Amino acid sequence: MKRTKRWLLAALVLGVGVGGFTISKGTGHAATTDPQTFISTLKSPVTTVANKYKLYPSVMMAQAALESAWGTSTLTTTANNYFGIKGAYNGQSVTMQTSEYDSNGQLYYTNANFRKYPSAKASMTDNATLLRNGTSYNPTIYSGTWRENAATYSDAANALTNTYATAPTYGSSLISIIKTYNLSSLLDGSSTSSSSSSSNSSSADTAAPKPKPVVYDKATYFGASGTQTARLNAQYTSYRLYNHIKGTREKVTKTAWNKVRAGQDVQVYLDMRGVKKATTTGKKTTWYRLKFTDSSSAKKYWVYGKALTLPTVKYTKGSATVKVNSALSGSYYNHVFNSPYLAKSMGTLKKLTAKSYTADNQAVKTQDGVKSTWYRIKVGDDKYWIASTETAASPQYDYVLYSAASGTKKLSAKYKKYTLYNHVKKTHFNQESYKWPSGSKKGAKVTVNYKGLKTAYGTTWYRIQFSGNKTNYWVDSRALA
Repeated sequence: MKRTKRWLLAALVLGVGVGGFTISKGTGHAATTDPQTFISTLKSPVTTVANKYKLYPSVMMAQAALESAWGTSTLTTTANNYFGIKGAYNGQSVTMQTSEYDSNGQLYYTNANFRKYPSAKASMTDNATLLRNGTSYNPTIYSGTWRENAATYSDAANALTNTYATAPTYGSSLISIIKTYNLSSLLDGSSTSSSSSSSNSSSADTAAPKPKPVVYDKATYFGASGTQTARLNAQYTSYRLYNHIKGTREKVTKTAWNKVRAGQDVQVYLDMRGVKKATTTGKKTTWYRLKFTDSSSAKKYWVYGKALTLPTVKYTKGSATVKVNSALSGSYYNHVFNSPYLAKSMGTLKKLTAKSYTADNQAVKTQDGVKSTWYRIKVGDDKYWIASTETAASPQYDYVLYSAASGTKKLSAKYKKYTLYNHVKKTHFNQESYKWPSGSKKGAKVTVNYKGLKTAYGTTWYRIQFSGNKTNYWVDSRALA
């Protein structure tokens, strides 16, 4: 819903008499509608809608009177538009002249499209929805008008100044109408009409709680090193580009996709990740800061992670000794480089002075169809990720010469001294050991289906199966007779 901060061409200077009001000199002729008739006519839709949306009916009535010149403005008589809301309502609109205040506070005139409503109640409901839902850039911009936040109608009226309208006296004009026609007593069910911001506030208003401050979602940010990339996916247009993570601060602005070089599968460059936690629900979402070229001066935007196709990473726990070539100019990272976590360099390979390190996790990353393997190594009390390449870091496994085998063998008397594995020992990262199956005993027959020779140690290994069990186990040949 779009609402421009504005002041209608028929801006009012209120009279104090019950007979009505006058128009500022030079802006038109005096209206003839009786304010009491206006109030009586709109009392039902105003109270119904305002109470439904937990707003002050007195403030809504005063707004309607002020914005519509007590129902005499052309916009109201032709379009049932009591609040000067621009745009179209169910496709219906009218073009009217309106006045605006520029950034320097100077008044100027322009033509604009305003919503055309089927009834006064529809206009009231649309305005109430606006006050409750706010704008796309700030959903809580009008939260000061909500009855749970505004202790008095005066607080609610003043909360509309510099938010709903740019006129500096907007709130005081509304309060003047409410007091003149006793709208608080008539509509709000209360005779209290004092403003909490006034020096003449009652003791009840003074003790009333202040409006709650706007609470934004919290975000935790994680920096990234180097050029890390992703691609816009098929659903990217369902999301938006922002100058900050949406909902984490005021005045977050959007940028349309047609303003940038966007398209499905277009590569983007990422330099930061943010995890947002919603204040109301606690839900966490992941966002990325991107740019459309790798230039350091390129403009940056934030986007929800679901708009991107990111590399996939499969992690496997295990154990291996990783040899590192510290003579190279590469880096080690806090995460796999270019993973969905994004990675930050924690140092160069030259700082890794040991020849080998113990790894406890393996990651296989797939990006644009290309796979790469990474290992998490322990350096002192810390753990870092390093790429597994022939020149940078390579896991050290025992060499095995494999060959086909068949037939049966029996468990030896010393079989329990040896362990069953999923691979020949010290040959794979995801090495696992198993207990001997129930029924295992000296002389029990097993089927042999593969053979491995560790040439460096001169030991032989067999891959076996137990009767009624299709699981393959590797075991040292000395466990067999």
